[in-house]
Amino acid sequence: MRISHVLAGTAMGAALLLGGVAAAPAQAATAPADSRSASATVAATWQETGEYFSAKSRCDKRASYYLAASNVYDYKCKPSGSLWAGWVLAD
Repeated sequence: MRISHVLAGTAMGAALLLGGVAAAPAQAATAPADSRSASATVAATWQETGEYFSAKSRCDKRASYYLAASNVYDYKCKPSGSLWAGWVLAD
């Protein structure tokens, strides 16, 4: 009789443990949705990089450095006097 109580207790504990584990991923799945909506409110703007180049080709080569960042969406070179200035579209 004593063994059946231990088995019943073990089965009950396992059922509770599995129920708790199953509930945890459902709660965790809702968290990213909230963070996505918060980041959607940030607007990207054009910002000067502060770098100036004597040739447009050198300015264009610098684009890969900036575009590797996760918050940079575009890069362009604009004339600035006799030089070329780098600009990024970033948030």
